[in-house]
Amino acid sequence: MDRRAFLSALGTGWLVQTAGEHPPRIAGQVVGASHAAGHLLRGGAPVVSSAVVRAVVQEKADVVIVGGGVSGLSAAWRLAPAGLDVAVLELEPRPGGTSTWGEEGAVPHPWGAHYLAAPNVEARAALRLLQEMGAVTGWDAAGRPVFDPRRLCHAPQERLFYDGEWHQGLVPTDALSIAERDEMARFLDIEEALTVRRGADGRPAFQIPLDMSSRDPDLLALDRLSMEAWLDREGFRTPFLRWYVRYAMLDDFGGAPEDVSAWAGLHYFAARKLRTPELEGSHFLVWPEGNGRLVKALIERARPRIMLGSLAMAVHDLPQGGVAVDYLDVARHEVRRIEARAAVLATPAFVTRRLFPAAAPMLPVRTSSPWLVANLHVEDRFEPNLPWDSILYEAEGLGYVDAAHQLTDLAATTVPASALRAPRRQTVLTYYRAFGGADTTAARSMLLGSAWEGLADGVLRDLAPAHPHLREVLGRMDLMLWGHAMPRPRPGFLGERPFETTCALGPRIAWAHVDQPGMALFEEAQARGVRAAELLAGDMGVVLGESWL
Repeated sequence: MDRRAFLSALGTGWLVQTAGEHPPRIAGQVVGASHAAGHLLRGGAPVVSSAVVRAVVQEKADVVIVGGGVSGLSAAWRLAPAGLDVAVLELEPRPGGTSTWGEEGAVPHPWGAHYLAAPNVEARAALRLLQEMGAVTGWDAAGRPVFDPRRLCHAPQERLFYDGEWHQGLVPTDALSIAERDEMARFLDIEEALTVRRGADGRPAFQIPLDMSSRDPDLLALDRLSMEAWLDREGFRTPFLRWYVRYAMLDDFGGAPEDVSAWAGLHYFAARKLRTPELEGSHFLVWPEGNGRLVKALIERARPRIMLGSLAMAVHDLPQGGVAVDYLDVARHEVRRIEARAAVLATPAFVTRRLFPAAAPMLPVRTSSPWLVANLHVEDRFEPNLPWDSILYEAEGLGYVDAAHQLTDLAATTVPASALRAPRRQTVLTYYRAFGGADTTAARSMLLGSAWEGLADGVLRDLAPAHPHLREVLGRMDLMLWGHAMPRPRPGFLGERPFETTCALGPRIAWAHVDQPGMALFEEAQARGVRAAELLAGDMGVVLGESWL
Protein backbone atom coordinates (compact mmCIF):
# COMPACT_ATOMS: atom_id res chain seq x y z
CA MET A 1 0.00 0.00 0.00
CA ASP A 2 1.44 3.38 -0.96
CA ARG A 3 1.63 6.30 1.47
CA ARG A 4 -1.40 8.11 0.08
CA ALA A 5 -3.62 5.02 0.31
CA PHE A 6 -2.29 4.20 3.78
CA LEU A 7 -3.06 7.67 5.11
CA SER A 8 -6.49 7.55 3.53
CA ALA A 9 -7.30 4.16 5.05
CA LEU A 10 -5.88 5.13 8.42
CA GLY A 11 -7.87 8.35 8.48
CA THR A 12 -11.15 6.73 7.46
CA GLY A 13 -10.71 3.92 9.94
CA TRP A 14 -10.02 6.22 12.87
CA LEU A 15 -12.90 8.54 12.02
CA VAL A 16 -15.32 5.62 11.97
CA GLN A 17 -13.88 3.82 14.98
CA THR A 18 -14.02 6.79 17.32
CA ALA A 19 -17.46 7.89 16.24
CA GLY A 20 -19.40 4.70 16.94
CA GLU A 21 -21.11 2.12 14.78
CA HIS A 22 -23.18 4.60 12.74
CA PRO A 23 -21.30 7.90 12.80
CA PRO A 24 -22.62 10.96 11.02
CA ARG A 25 -20.67 11.61 7.86
CA ILE A 26 -18.24 14.49 7.72
CA ALA A 27 -18.12 16.21 4.38
CA GLY A 28 -15.00 17.95 3.18
CA GLN A 29 -12.39 18.40 0.51
CA VAL A 30 -9.04 19.94 -0.27
CA VAL A 31 -9.97 23.34 -1.69
CA GLY A 32 -6.52 24.62 -2.78
CA ALA A 33 -4.13 26.15 -3.39
CA SER A 34 -3.77 25.62 -7.15
CA HIS A 35 -0.57 23.61 -7.03
CA ALA A 36 -1.09 21.64 -10.24
CA ALA A 37 -1.43 24.78 -12.33
CA GLY A 38 1.31 26.61 -10.46
CA HIS A 39 3.77 23.78 -10.98
CA LEU A 40 3.52 24.25 -14.74
CA LEU A 41 6.12 26.97 -14.26
CA ARG A 42 8.70 24.40 -13.16
CA GLY A 43 9.36 23.41 -16.76
CA GLY A 44 8.69 26.81 -18.30
CA ALA A 45 6.45 27.63 -21.22
CA PRO A 46 7.02 24.39 -23.21
CA VAL A 47 4.91 22.41 -20.73
CA VAL A 48 1.82 24.20 -22.00
CA SER A 49 2.61 23.55 -25.62
CA SER A 50 -0.68 21.71 -25.93
CA ALA A 51 -2.55 24.90 -25.06
CA VAL A 52 -3.87 27.14 -27.80
CA VAL A 53 -1.31 29.94 -28.14
CA ARG A 54 -2.54 33.30 -29.41
CA ALA A 55 0.29 35.25 -31.00
CA VAL A 56 -1.67 38.50 -30.98
CA VAL A 57 -2.15 40.70 -27.95
CA GLN A 58 -5.56 40.30 -26.34
CA GLU A 59 -5.32 42.90 -23.58
CA LYS A 60 -3.62 46.17 -22.79
CA ALA A 61 -3.25 48.05 -19.52
CA ASP A 62 -1.30 50.90 -18.03
CA VAL A 63 0.16 48.62 -15.35
CA VAL A 64 -0.05 44.84 -15.04
CA ILE A 65 0.47 43.29 -11.61
CA VAL A 66 1.38 39.62 -11.38
CA GLY A 67 0.02 38.26 -8.11
CA GLY A 68 -3.12 39.29 -6.25
CA GLY A 69 -1.81 38.95 -2.70
CA VAL A 70 -1.32 41.80 -0.25
CA SER A 71 1.77 43.18 -2.03
CA GLY A 72 0.15 43.18 -5.46
CA LEU A 73 -3.12 44.68 -4.26
CA SER A 74 -1.24 47.30 -2.23
CA ALA A 75 0.54 48.36 -5.43
CA ALA A 76 -2.85 48.71 -7.12
CA TRP A 77 -4.14 50.68 -4.12
CA ARG A 78 -1.22 53.09 -4.32
CA LEU A 79 -1.73 53.64 -8.05
CA ALA A 80 -5.48 54.22 -7.74
CA PRO A 81 -5.31 58.02 -7.21
CA ALA A 82 -3.64 58.36 -10.63
CA GLY A 83 -6.64 56.81 -12.39
CA LEU A 84 -4.53 54.26 -14.24
CA ASP A 85 -5.89 51.11 -15.84
CA VAL A 86 -4.40 48.41 -13.59
CA ALA A 87 -4.79 44.70 -14.35
CA VAL A 88 -4.01 42.03 -11.73
CA LEU A 89 -3.22 38.46 -12.81
CA GLU A 90 -4.10 35.99 -10.06
CA LEU A 91 -3.94 32.20 -10.33
CA GLU A 92 -6.36 31.36 -7.51
CA PRO A 93 -10.18 31.60 -7.69
CA ARG A 94 -10.12 34.37 -5.05
CA PRO A 95 -7.55 37.14 -4.51
CA GLY A 96 -5.57 37.68 -1.32
CA GLY A 97 -2.79 35.11 -1.45
CA THR A 98 -2.25 33.71 2.04
CA SER A 99 -4.62 36.39 3.34
CA THR A 100 -7.55 34.99 1.38
CA TRP A 101 -10.82 33.95 2.99
CA GLY A 102 -13.97 31.84 2.58
CA GLU A 103 -17.65 32.72 2.91
CA GLU A 104 -19.25 29.28 2.91
CA GLY A 105 -21.08 28.18 6.04
CA ALA A 106 -22.30 30.08 9.07
CA VAL A 107 -19.70 32.84 9.11
CA PRO A 108 -16.86 34.16 6.93
CA HIS A 109 -13.53 32.60 7.86
CA PRO A 110 -9.81 32.96 7.06
CA TRP A 111 -7.78 30.63 4.88
CA GLY A 112 -4.51 32.08 6.08
CA ALA A 113 -3.46 35.18 8.02
CA HIS A 114 -6.11 35.92 10.62
CA TYR A 115 -5.04 39.02 12.56
CA LEU A 116 -3.04 42.22 12.42
CA ALA A 117 -1.15 43.33 15.51
CA ALA A 118 -1.54 47.06 16.13
CA PRO A 119 1.00 48.60 13.71
CA ASN A 120 3.87 50.77 14.84
CA VAL A 121 3.61 54.49 14.10
CA GLU A 122 6.33 53.99 11.48
CA ALA A 123 4.12 51.60 9.46
CA ARG A 124 2.49 54.51 7.68
CA ALA A 125 0.88 52.63 4.80
CA ALA A 126 -0.82 50.12 7.09
CA LEU A 127 -2.16 52.88 9.33
CA ARG A 128 -3.40 54.81 6.29
CA LEU A 129 -5.41 51.79 5.15
CA LEU A 130 -6.80 51.20 8.64
CA GLN A 131 -7.85 54.84 8.83
CA GLU A 132 -9.60 54.56 5.45
CA MET A 133 -11.42 51.50 6.81
CA GLY A 134 -12.48 53.28 10.01
CA ALA A 135 -10.42 50.98 12.22
CA VAL A 136 -8.20 53.95 13.12
CA THR A 137 -10.46 56.79 14.27
CA GLY A 138 -7.86 59.46 14.95
CA TRP A 139 -4.52 60.32 16.56
CA ASP A 140 -3.67 61.20 20.14
CA ALA A 141 -1.54 64.10 21.35
CA ALA A 142 1.60 61.98 21.01
CA GLY A 143 0.84 61.20 17.35
CA ARG A 144 -0.19 57.61 18.05
CA PRO A 145 -3.20 55.98 16.34
CA VAL A 146 -6.50 55.62 18.18
CA PHE A 147 -8.30 52.39 17.27
CA ASP A 148 -12.01 51.69 17.09
CA PRO A 149 -12.44 49.37 20.11
CA ARG A 150 -14.91 47.21 18.18
CA ARG A 151 -12.07 46.15 15.89
CA LEU A 152 -9.76 45.10 18.72
CA CYS A 153 -10.05 41.47 19.76
CA HIS A 154 -12.75 41.05 22.38
CA ALA A 155 -12.40 39.05 25.58
CA PRO A 156 -11.89 36.19 26.12
CA GLN A 157 -8.93 36.32 23.76
CA GLU A 158 -6.84 33.18 24.17
CA ARG A 159 -6.47 30.05 26.24
CA LEU A 160 -4.04 27.14 26.55
CA PHE A 161 -4.88 23.48 27.04
CA TYR A 162 -2.16 22.42 29.46
CA ASP A 163 -1.91 19.40 31.77
CA GLY A 164 -5.42 18.21 30.92
CA GLU A 165 -7.34 21.46 31.34
CA TRP A 166 -7.88 24.91 29.84
CA HIS A 167 -6.06 27.94 31.25
CA GLN A 168 -6.81 31.54 30.40
CA GLY A 169 -4.00 33.20 28.48
CA LEU A 170 -0.94 31.63 26.90
CA VAL A 171 1.10 31.23 30.10
CA PRO A 172 -0.58 29.15 32.87
CA THR A 173 1.50 30.66 35.65
CA ASP A 174 -0.21 28.81 38.50
CA ALA A 175 0.36 25.45 36.80
CA LEU A 176 4.09 25.97 36.15
CA SER A 177 6.98 24.96 38.36
CA ILE A 178 9.02 27.61 40.14
CA ALA A 179 11.87 27.09 37.68
CA GLU A 180 9.51 27.53 34.73
CA ARG A 181 7.99 30.70 36.19
CA ASP A 182 11.45 32.13 36.86
CA GLU A 183 12.63 31.42 33.32
CA MET A 184 9.48 32.93 31.82
CA ALA A 185 9.93 36.07 33.91
CA ARG A 186 13.58 36.35 32.85
CA PHE A 187 12.64 35.88 29.19
CA LEU A 188 9.98 38.59 29.40
CA ASP A 189 12.51 40.95 30.99
CA ILE A 190 14.87 40.38 28.05
CA GLU A 191 11.97 40.92 25.64
CA GLU A 192 11.12 44.28 27.21
CA ALA A 193 14.77 45.37 27.27
CA LEU A 194 15.15 44.57 23.56
CA THR A 195 11.88 46.34 22.73
CA VAL A 196 13.24 49.66 24.01
CA ARG A 197 16.91 49.08 23.11
CA ARG A 198 18.65 51.16 20.48
CA GLY A 199 21.78 50.20 18.62
CA ALA A 200 25.02 52.17 18.44
CA ASP A 201 23.59 53.95 15.36
CA GLY A 202 20.62 55.25 17.35
CA ARG A 203 18.05 53.09 15.54
CA PRO A 204 15.70 50.73 17.40
CA ALA A 205 17.24 47.29 17.80
CA PHE A 206 14.17 45.79 16.06
CA GLN A 207 11.56 47.71 14.11
CA ILE A 208 8.64 47.33 11.73
CA PRO A 209 9.26 48.14 8.91
CA LEU A 210 12.39 45.99 9.10
CA ASP A 211 14.62 48.39 7.21
CA MET A 212 14.30 50.88 10.08
CA SER A 213 16.06 48.43 12.41
CA SER A 214 19.57 49.01 13.75
CA ARG A 215 22.67 48.10 11.77
CA ASP A 216 24.64 47.66 14.99
CA PRO A 217 27.08 44.77 14.35
CA ASP A 218 26.39 43.27 17.79
CA LEU A 219 22.72 43.03 16.96
CA LEU A 220 23.22 41.80 13.39
CA ALA A 221 25.49 39.06 14.75
CA LEU A 222 22.31 37.44 16.11
CA ASP A 223 21.47 36.47 12.53
CA ARG A 224 24.39 34.04 12.56
CA LEU A 225 22.72 32.05 15.36
CA SER A 226 19.59 29.97 15.34
CA MET A 227 16.93 30.83 17.89
CA GLU A 228 17.58 27.49 19.55
CA ALA A 229 21.31 28.30 19.83
CA TRP A 230 20.44 31.66 21.40
CA LEU A 231 18.23 29.94 23.98
CA ASP A 232 21.10 27.58 24.78
CA ARG A 233 23.54 30.46 25.08
CA GLU A 234 21.24 32.38 27.42
CA GLY A 235 20.63 29.33 29.60
CA PHE A 236 16.94 28.77 28.92
CA ARG A 237 16.29 25.11 29.66
CA THR A 238 12.78 24.53 31.02
CA PRO A 239 10.30 22.65 28.81
CA PHE A 240 7.58 25.30 28.98
CA LEU A 241 9.83 28.18 27.93
CA ARG A 242 11.18 26.07 25.07
CA TRP A 243 7.64 25.25 23.96
CA TYR A 244 6.58 28.90 24.26
CA VAL A 245 9.34 30.06 21.92
CA ARG A 246 8.77 27.14 19.54
CA TYR A 247 5.09 28.02 19.29
CA ALA A 248 5.97 31.64 18.47
CA MET A 249 8.47 30.68 15.76
CA LEU A 250 6.03 28.31 14.09
CA ASP A 251 3.24 30.87 14.35
CA ASP A 252 5.06 33.69 12.57
CA PHE A 253 7.62 31.90 10.41
CA GLY A 254 6.46 28.31 9.98
CA GLY A 255 9.84 27.13 11.27
CA ALA A 256 11.13 25.48 14.43
CA PRO A 257 13.65 27.42 16.60
CA GLU A 258 16.55 25.32 15.30
CA ASP A 259 15.78 26.53 11.75
CA VAL A 260 14.99 30.20 12.45
CA SER A 261 17.46 33.07 12.81
CA ALA A 262 17.85 34.39 16.36
CA TRP A 263 17.60 37.92 14.95
CA ALA A 264 14.22 37.08 13.39
CA GLY A 265 13.08 35.26 16.52
CA LEU A 266 13.89 38.18 18.81
CA HIS A 267 12.33 40.57 16.29
CA TYR A 268 9.08 38.64 16.79
CA PHE A 269 9.11 39.47 20.50
CA ALA A 270 10.63 42.97 20.47
CA ALA A 271 9.64 44.80 17.26
CA ARG A 272 6.14 45.99 18.15
CA LYS A 273 6.49 49.30 19.96
CA LEU A 274 3.00 50.78 20.15
CA ARG A 275 1.84 51.23 23.74
CA THR A 276 -1.39 53.06 24.53
CA PRO A 277 -3.97 52.61 27.31
CA GLU A 278 -6.57 51.22 24.90
CA LEU A 279 -4.18 48.49 23.76
CA GLU A 280 -3.60 47.13 27.26
CA GLY A 281 -6.62 44.88 26.90
CA SER A 282 -5.92 43.77 23.34
CA HIS A 283 -3.17 44.36 20.82
CA PHE A 284 -4.83 42.56 17.89
CA LEU A 285 -7.17 43.73 15.15
CA VAL A 286 -9.34 40.80 14.09
CA TRP A 287 -12.25 40.15 11.75
CA PRO A 288 -14.30 36.98 11.08
CA GLU A 289 -12.55 36.47 7.73
CA GLY A 290 -9.18 37.41 9.20
CA ASN A 291 -6.93 39.50 6.98
CA GLY A 292 -9.37 38.86 4.17
CA ARG A 293 -11.06 42.01 5.48
CA LEU A 294 -7.88 43.97 4.70
CA VAL A 295 -7.76 42.41 1.22
CA LYS A 296 -11.36 43.46 0.59
CA ALA A 297 -10.52 47.01 1.68
CA LEU A 298 -7.59 47.18 -0.75
CA ILE A 299 -9.74 45.92 -3.63
CA GLU A 300 -12.61 48.32 -2.85
CA ARG A 301 -10.25 51.29 -2.91
CA ALA A 302 -8.01 50.23 -5.81
CA ARG A 303 -10.73 48.80 -8.10
CA PRO A 304 -8.28 47.01 -10.42
CA ARG A 305 -9.24 44.55 -13.12
CA ILE A 306 -8.64 41.25 -11.33
CA MET A 307 -8.18 38.39 -13.77
CA LEU A 308 -8.61 35.18 -11.77
CA GLY A 309 -7.40 31.80 -12.98
CA SER A 310 -4.47 33.47 -14.75
CA LEU A 311 -1.03 31.86 -14.46
CA ALA A 312 1.75 34.23 -15.55
CA MET A 313 4.30 32.34 -17.67
CA ALA A 314 6.85 34.93 -18.80
CA VAL A 315 7.60 38.64 -18.63
CA HIS A 316 9.28 40.48 -21.50
CA ASP A 317 10.79 43.92 -22.02
CA LEU A 318 9.39 45.34 -25.25
CA PRO A 319 11.75 47.01 -27.77
CA GLN A 320 9.40 49.98 -28.11
CA GLY A 321 9.19 50.38 -24.34
CA GLY A 322 6.88 48.84 -21.80
CA VAL A 323 6.39 45.18 -20.95
CA ALA A 324 4.43 42.14 -22.01
CA VAL A 325 3.23 39.31 -19.80
CA ASP A 326 2.31 35.94 -21.28
CA TYR A 327 -0.15 34.04 -19.11
CA LEU A 328 -2.20 30.88 -19.18
CA ASP A 329 -5.96 31.31 -18.92
CA VAL A 330 -6.45 28.11 -16.93
CA ALA A 331 -10.17 27.71 -17.63
CA ARG A 332 -9.79 28.19 -21.39
CA HIS A 333 -6.43 26.41 -21.56
CA GLU A 334 -5.21 29.28 -23.66
CA VAL A 335 -1.96 31.24 -23.50
CA ARG A 336 -2.64 34.95 -23.85
CA ARG A 337 -0.60 38.15 -23.74
CA ILE A 338 -1.17 41.47 -22.02
CA GLU A 339 0.95 44.54 -22.77
CA ALA A 340 1.40 47.43 -20.37
CA ARG A 341 3.51 50.48 -19.72
CA ALA A 342 4.94 48.82 -16.59
CA ALA A 343 4.67 45.67 -14.48
CA VAL A 344 4.83 44.76 -10.81
CA LEU A 345 5.91 41.18 -10.07
CA ALA A 346 4.27 40.52 -6.70
CA THR A 347 5.54 36.96 -6.68
CA PRO A 348 7.96 34.91 -4.53
CA ALA A 349 11.62 34.99 -5.51
CA PHE A 350 11.59 31.46 -6.95
CA VAL A 351 8.61 32.32 -9.17
CA THR A 352 10.08 35.69 -10.19
CA ARG A 353 13.23 33.92 -11.41
CA ARG A 354 11.17 31.80 -13.75
CA LEU A 355 9.05 34.69 -15.00
CA PHE A 356 11.97 37.05 -15.62
CA PRO A 357 15.28 35.11 -15.68
CA ALA A 358 17.36 38.27 -16.21
CA ALA A 359 16.53 39.27 -12.63
CA ALA A 360 17.82 36.05 -11.05
CA PRO A 361 21.18 37.47 -9.85
CA MET A 362 19.36 40.27 -8.02
CA LEU A 363 16.97 38.04 -6.06
CA PRO A 364 17.57 36.46 -2.64
CA VAL A 365 17.34 32.73 -2.03
CA ARG A 366 14.51 31.98 0.38
CA THR A 367 13.12 28.85 1.99
CA SER A 368 9.34 28.55 1.98
CA SER A 369 7.40 27.01 4.86
CA PRO A 370 4.55 24.61 4.03
CA TRP A 371 1.28 24.92 5.99
CA LEU A 372 -2.06 23.21 6.39
CA VAL A 373 -5.15 25.26 7.24
CA ALA A 374 -8.40 23.48 8.09
CA ASN A 375 -11.80 25.11 8.45
CA LEU A 376 -14.05 23.05 10.70
CA HIS A 377 -17.74 23.88 10.32
CA VAL A 378 -19.27 23.22 13.73
CA GLU A 379 -23.01 22.59 13.67
CA ASP A 380 -23.55 23.19 17.37
CA ARG A 381 -21.58 25.19 19.90
CA PHE A 382 -19.61 22.66 21.91
CA GLU A 383 -18.49 25.22 24.48
CA PRO A 384 -20.01 28.44 25.83
CA ASN A 385 -18.05 31.70 25.71
CA LEU A 386 -15.47 30.31 23.29
CA PRO A 387 -12.34 32.53 23.10
CA TRP A 388 -10.89 33.84 19.89
CA ASP A 389 -7.73 31.67 20.00
CA SER A 390 -7.39 28.19 21.51
CA ILE A 391 -3.94 26.57 21.73
CA LEU A 392 -2.94 23.07 22.81
CA TYR A 393 0.39 22.61 24.58
CA GLU A 394 2.80 20.38 22.62
CA ALA A 395 0.23 19.68 19.90
CA GLU A 396 1.33 19.23 16.28
CA GLY A 397 -0.66 22.27 15.20
CA LEU A 398 -1.00 25.80 16.50
CA GLY A 399 -4.60 25.42 17.66
CA TYR A 400 -7.60 27.21 16.17
CA VAL A 401 -9.44 30.52 16.08
CA ASP A 402 -13.21 31.00 16.29
CA ALA A 403 -14.37 32.95 13.24
CA ALA A 404 -17.60 33.98 14.98
CA HIS A 405 -15.81 35.46 18.01
CA GLN A 406 -15.87 39.05 16.75
CA LEU A 407 -19.49 39.07 15.56
CA THR A 408 -20.99 41.73 17.81
CA ASP A 409 -22.36 44.40 15.47
CA LEU A 410 -23.45 44.85 11.90
CA ALA A 411 -20.57 47.17 11.05
CA ALA A 412 -18.07 44.43 11.80
CA THR A 413 -19.41 41.75 9.50
CA THR A 414 -21.08 40.88 6.23
CA VAL A 415 -23.34 38.31 7.92
CA PRO A 416 -27.08 39.18 7.58
CA ALA A 417 -28.65 41.02 10.51
CA SER A 418 -31.07 38.14 11.13
CA ALA A 419 -28.14 35.80 11.73
CA LEU A 420 -26.67 38.16 14.30
CA ARG A 421 -29.94 38.53 16.21
CA ALA A 422 -30.49 34.78 16.43
CA PRO A 423 -28.70 32.72 19.09
CA ARG A 424 -25.52 31.58 17.37
CA ARG A 425 -25.05 27.83 17.54
CA GLN A 426 -22.90 27.42 14.44
CA THR A 427 -19.39 28.64 13.84
CA VAL A 428 -16.22 27.90 11.88
CA LEU A 429 -13.02 26.95 13.69
CA THR A 430 -9.87 27.66 11.68
CA TYR A 431 -7.04 25.28 12.56
CA TYR A 432 -3.41 25.92 11.63
CA ARG A 433 -0.43 23.62 11.33
CA ALA A 434 3.03 24.64 10.16
CA PHE A 435 5.49 21.98 9.01
CA GLY A 436 8.52 23.44 10.72
CA GLY A 437 11.26 20.89 10.07
CA ALA A 438 14.41 21.77 8.17
CA ASP A 439 13.52 19.53 5.19
CA THR A 440 10.75 21.66 3.72
CA THR A 441 10.86 19.79 0.39
CA ALA A 442 9.98 16.47 2.01
CA ALA A 443 7.29 18.09 4.16
CA ARG A 444 5.79 19.78 1.12
CA SER A 445 5.76 16.54 -0.87
CA MET A 446 4.13 14.67 1.99
CA LEU A 447 1.50 17.37 2.46
CA LEU A 448 0.58 17.72 -1.21
CA GLY A 449 0.61 13.95 -1.73
CA SER A 450 -1.79 13.13 1.10
CA ALA A 451 -5.49 12.45 0.77
CA TRP A 452 -8.16 14.52 2.51
CA GLU A 453 -9.07 11.61 4.79
CA GLY A 454 -5.59 11.24 6.23
CA LEU A 455 -5.08 14.97 6.72
CA ALA A 456 -8.53 15.44 8.27
CA ASP A 457 -7.82 12.55 10.60
CA GLY A 458 -4.59 14.23 11.66
CA VAL A 459 -6.46 17.42 12.55
CA LEU A 460 -8.98 15.53 14.70
CA ARG A 461 -6.23 13.52 16.38
CA ASP A 462 -4.36 16.72 17.23
CA LEU A 463 -7.43 18.31 18.81
CA ALA A 464 -8.68 15.12 20.50
CA PRO A 465 -6.98 15.67 23.91
CA ALA A 466 -9.04 18.83 24.41
CA HIS A 467 -12.05 17.92 22.26
CA PRO A 468 -12.61 14.14 22.23
CA HIS A 469 -16.19 14.63 20.99
CA LEU A 470 -15.52 17.28 18.38
CA ARG A 471 -16.56 14.96 15.57
CA GLU A 472 -20.08 14.72 16.96
CA VAL A 473 -20.76 18.42 16.27
CA LEU A 474 -18.64 18.69 13.12
CA GLY A 475 -20.52 18.91 9.84
CA ARG A 476 -17.70 19.69 7.43
CA MET A 477 -13.93 20.09 7.28
CA ASP A 478 -12.24 21.68 4.27
CA LEU A 479 -8.47 21.95 3.88
CA MET A 480 -6.14 24.46 2.27
CA LEU A 481 -2.62 23.23 1.54
CA TRP A 482 -0.05 26.00 1.27
CA GLY A 483 3.08 24.50 -0.24
CA HIS A 484 4.92 27.84 -0.11
CA ALA A 485 3.05 29.77 2.56
CA MET A 486 5.76 32.20 3.66
CA PRO A 487 9.51 32.79 3.63
CA ARG A 488 11.31 31.20 6.57
CA PRO A 489 14.05 33.50 7.99
CA ARG A 490 16.79 30.96 8.48
CA PRO A 491 20.12 31.97 10.08
CA GLY A 492 21.87 34.31 7.66
CA PHE A 493 18.65 35.47 5.97
CA LEU A 494 19.62 39.15 6.35
CA GLY A 495 22.52 38.57 3.95
CA GLU A 496 25.71 40.52 3.44
CA ARG A 497 23.85 43.81 3.01
CA PRO A 498 21.05 43.73 5.60
CA PHE A 499 17.81 45.56 4.76
CA GLU A 500 18.99 46.49 1.25
CA THR A 501 16.62 44.68 -1.08
CA THR A 502 16.03 44.88 -4.81
CA CYS A 503 12.89 46.58 -6.06
CA ALA A 504 13.73 47.65 -9.64
CA LEU A 505 14.28 44.67 -11.95
CA GLY A 506 14.28 46.75 -15.13
CA PRO A 507 13.26 50.15 -16.49
CA ARG A 508 9.56 49.32 -16.18
CA ILE A 509 9.55 46.19 -14.00
CA ALA A 510 9.46 46.25 -10.20
CA TRP A 511 9.44 43.44 -7.65
CA ALA A 512 7.18 43.47 -4.58
CA HIS A 513 7.00 40.55 -2.16
CA VAL A 514 7.73 39.61 1.46
CA ASP A 515 10.63 37.53 0.13
CA GLN A 516 12.45 40.88 -0.06
CA PRO A 517 12.71 41.36 3.73
CA GLY A 518 12.38 37.61 4.35
CA MET A 519 9.59 37.91 6.94
CA ALA A 520 5.89 37.61 6.13
CA LEU A 521 4.32 40.51 8.00
CA PHE A 522 1.31 42.40 6.64
CA GLU A 523 3.08 45.73 7.04
CA GLU A 524 6.06 44.43 5.06
CA ALA A 525 3.93 43.01 2.26
CA GLN A 526 2.01 46.24 1.96
CA ALA A 527 5.09 48.47 2.07
CA ARG A 528 6.73 46.43 -0.73
CA GLY A 529 3.71 46.92 -2.97
CA VAL A 530 3.51 50.64 -2.24
CA ARG A 531 7.24 51.07 -2.88
CA ALA A 532 7.03 49.27 -6.23
CA ALA A 533 4.06 51.39 -7.30
CA GLU A 534 5.78 54.64 -6.38
CA LEU A 535 8.95 53.59 -8.20
CA LEU A 536 7.10 52.73 -11.41
CA ALA A 537 4.99 55.86 -11.24
CA GLY A 538 8.19 57.89 -11.26
CA ASP A 539 9.49 55.93 -14.26
CA MET A 540 6.24 56.54 -16.15
CA GLY A 541 6.07 60.23 -15.27
CA VAL A 542 2.90 59.70 -13.23
CA VAL A 543 2.49 62.08 -10.30
CA LEU A 544 1.37 60.39 -7.08
CA GLY A 545 2.34 63.10 -4.62
CA GLU A 546 3.98 62.50 -1.26
CA SER A 547 5.17 58.97 -0.51
CA TRP A 548 2.87 56.83 1.63
CA LEU A 549 5.86 55.16 3.29
